[in-house]
Amino acid sequence: TMMTVVQSHVMGDYQKDLKIVHTTHDANYRKPFFDAFDFMFADGRARDSEQMWLHQPLKKDVDESTNMILKRYCFRKLIWSPGGSAGGDTMLINESHQHSSCFSSIVYSYAAYIKAALHVPTLPRPEKPRVIWVGRDSSDAANPTAWQQQRVIYNQDQVISYLKEQCSNLGIDLIVADFYGDKRDTAFQEQALLASRANIMIGVHGAGLNMFHFLPFNSVVVEIHMGTSVQKNSANFVHHIHEGKYISVDAKIDRGSNSLDEKHIWGVLEGAINDWEKLGANQSNAGP
Repeated sequence: TMMTVVQSHVMGDYQKDLKIVHTTHDANYRKPFFDAFDFMFADGRARDSEQMWLHQPLKKDVDESTNMILKRYCFRKLIWSPGGSAGGDTMLINESHQHSSCFSSIVYSYAAYIKAALHVPTLPRPEKPRVIWVGRDSSDAANPTAWQQQRVIYNQDQVISYLKEQCSNLGIDLIVADFYGDKRDTAFQEQALLASRANIMIGVHGAGLNMFHFLPFNSVVVEIHMGTSVQKNSANFVHHIHEGKYISVDAKIDRGSNSLDEKHIWGVLEGAINDWEKLGANQSNAGP
């Protein structure tokens, strides 16, 4: 999720009136926002984070005939965290601007800042990329919603083993980000550092792919779809930086068993490896 600093010089200012407001009204995302914001404040001020939808306007501030809110809500200091395309987030969408590939110095600066804030090291570009697979919990303990159930991969271990073997044949390491089960309490910074060791991230459409924020510049992200559509916010983020590539692909699926065709996924990953190599060539040609 992209964070926008509305009040200047808010970083490092821990006055009591600081509020962090995120617009999503889904209670499932409340704790993850706390974890994501904690690294920004040495004294754990992320615990001040509030969901604006939990704060209903007073009855006297609403015109009953039109159901319009008469009173404006103001904040002296605010960090706004937009996400999605519904509810209050629609006010952040510029329908007239269709050029998602434009370079954005704001997004670029944010991408650099978030790595620095988490002390993510800038590693030299390796001769061969490291791949990270973003795992999805397929156990009963995950208790997935119907929407999440659509993206559960029941042959995930088989797919990972196949991809590891193919990558090994090319001298490439493949690691797995599986922060669930016994690893569900893994510290946010530790998750970020694991992701930062990779150059290519691949996984099924879902919030876990947002770990691409911690990849080095000039990395490749592969979003696999199982009846979903591209996460435009994530794709645009990569495009706005102009140092990386975002690939969106529809998986070949056996719906009877909700299994992925591992050979098809390998073909996609092999293409991503080639794209990563081209990014390195472009970087070298650009010169100092």
